[in-house]
Amino acid sequence: MSIDKSKIIECCICKKDIEPQFLGNDGDGKPVYWYGGNNAEPIHDGWCCNPCNQIVLAERMASIRIAQWEKNQ
Repeated sequence: MSIDKSKIIECCICKKDIEPQFLGNDGDGKPVYWYGGNNAEPIHDGWCCNPCNQIVLAERMASIRIAQWEKNQ
C-alpha cells in the first residue's frame, strides 16, 4: 500500500498539501499513514502542515507566557 492521494488535505494556513506521516506498519506489514496534519488553533480553525505547526506552537507558547505574566501582575 502506498500513500492514498485522495486522503491528502490542504493546510489551512499556507494552502499547500499536508504531507502524510508514516506511522509504521500494521499487523500484516502494510504501511500506515496519518493524513490529518496538526491542529492549527489558535492561528486558524482547521488542520495545518508541519512547517506551519511551528508557527502555531510558537503562538501557543507566547499565549501561555502572556497569561503567566498577567497572572503575576
